[in-house]
Amino acid sequence: MQTGLTDSEGTFLSLVLRCQPITTYEVAKIYAASPVSGFNTSPGKLYPLVRRLRERGLIAAEPAPDDGRGTERLSCTESGRSEVRAWVLEMRPAHLLLEDPLRTKISALNLLTADERLRWAATALAALNAKLDEIEDYAKATETPFGDLVRQNAVLSLSARMEWLNEVIIALAQEKNP
Repeated sequence: MQTGLTDSEGTFLSLVLRCQPITTYEVAKIYAASPVSGFNTSPGKLYPLVRRLRERGLIAAEPAPDDGRGTERLSCTESGRSEVRAWVLEMRPAHLLLEDPLRTKISALNLLTADERLRWAATALAALNAKLDEIEDYAKATETPFGDLVRQNAVLSLSARMEWLNEVIIALAQEKNP
């Protein structure tokens, strides 16, 4: 059974629950700093998300003390906490095999020359190595519940993709030089 939360809403609401009280701007900063977050956190997305969650009674907002700009500090309501709990327990098909643009791009490599294909794969591999370093640095500087398990998932996912890209490079090199 599916909860009423999208993954974007569940992620946002769980972060509010963990860090409350927190402003939308502070949530956006956390998202921006995270090397593992893939959610679009532009103000054009976050503020409507906050409005919807407030309308559904999942978050409450009160004026930030000593702030004359009208900034609000968000907190999760009991209903919101229950929804986050249900969202955590839920397992959707999209949670099992994640969208992977690198994997998808492979089917269009025929549009590139043999040299461009190899450069593409090498560039992707270098970017994954850099992301791995970024995740390790972030993990040292950030403390979150079950942070080691989150980091381990990211590292293992990146390692698997890097291993796959090494196989892609071998296949592309063999194709270029049969």
